Amino acid sequence: MNTRFIVIVTFILGLGSGWLGKTWLGSDQSALFATVSTDSASSAGIQNSVSDSVITLESANSNGDLPATQNILDIAPRQQSQLYEDKSGGITIFDHFKNLLNDRLYFDAMTLYQDQGQLNSQTIARLRRALFDHLTTLSQTRNNTDFSELIESYLSIYYDDIDALLLLANFNKVNGSYFEVIDVYLLAKTYAYNDVDQQKVLSQFNDFVKEIDSFYTNQKNWVSLINLYSHINTAGLMTSPFQFQQALAHLRSGDEYFAIEQFTQLLNDSLVGESAATALNKLTAYTEAPGPIVSAPLDDSEAIPLQKLGNQYLVNLTINRRDDIRLLIDTGASMTTLSRAKFDSINTSGEAVIQDRRVFRTASGVIMGTVYSVPELSLGPYRLTNTQIAVLDFDIDREIDGLLGMNILGQFRFQIDQENTRLLLSRE
Repeated sequence: MNTRFIVIVTFILGLGSGWLGKTWLGSDQSALFATVSTDSASSAGIQNSVSDSVITLESANSNGDLPATQNILDIAPRQQSQLYEDKSGGITIFDHFKNLLNDRLYFDAMTLYQDQGQLNSQTIARLRRALFDHLTTLSQTRNNTDFSELIESYLSIYYDDIDALLLLANFNKVNGSYFEVIDVYLLAKTYAYNDVDQQKVLSQFNDFVKEIDSFYTNQKNWVSLINLYSHINTAGLMTSPFQFQQALAHLRSGDEYFAIEQFTQLLNDSLVGESAATALNKLTAYTEAPGPIVSAPLDDSEAIPLQKLGNQYLVNLTINRRDDIRLLIDTGASMTTLSRAKFDSINTSGEAVIQDRRVFRTASGVIMGTVYSVPELSLGPYRLTNTQIAVLDFDIDREIDGLLGMNILGQFRFQIDQENTRLLLSRE
């Protein structure tokens, strides 16, 4: 009898709820499996089978008897040596993918995921659900390092995945990184190409802002609330309802000048114009008509000298009472950052303690950074303890060691006095 080869290809035909899109997540899905058998001496036949996406190669011996089945995965050749063997002699693509995630082999997991996305659109839906389930578990267990590494690996390929970006935003919110949440929502808004995604991003962002506004208002933490809206404005996500809430925060902090100016600008707004008029009437009913509205100076503020660099400003900080660093003031940066080279040069004693690794949005895209807790940091006369800084691998100007972000500036009311080239800080 001639030697014959039988190739059995089992593939998944997704039935689901009638759609499998890039944003599909969480819906139950049924599947129909079919096995296609081909014999070199006969025409192709179809036999029903219930199996996962495994490609099985069977070879007949000279007596026509089939030996034990050898299983291979439809993945890149370099990955075939990494297969996990079970008692039946093989493993499905789905189980292999889950094993890679559990073993923290995220690069290999994303390579497999990308390969299947190119070859099998049905299989990718199941892998996607496993991926997002794993990310959710890492987030719920506060496994920040693994979550950040996995989400960075995924977003480095699928950077415009709205569901992944919203998951990252929620992760940052749970960890109290509110400015980073805003940055991620900005990315999500940029990549929300259709009306459904745009509405999803807008709705969740509004819910986030309302939640944090309520949180800070209950604490009467007006400085943090004002800085939150300032960051929203810097990110280009400001709306008239947010402007109204921002004016209220300034008013409650005692800054009537800013509140009057903001309410005046909102008088003709279709959403909050009536509320702005009511608030403005209450303010002006007990005061004389003001002259030209100007920004209120900070009371009892400390002045810190600055250095001008183009149209930006540098400020000196001291770490652990001995190491001076020069940072560029950047109100758009959620966290104060240092270059890896500068950090390594000042942390020779190892006093800075690693907190976790986290994803950051930079001008170069989403990158990983290591967050450290610095025991002591001085900004002018103010001494800050256990301050978090992010250490990133990025190239910066020789005159600059990093960026002074809102995690430090947000602890103060601050102004830049451009005329006298100084930073005004106040705790009140």
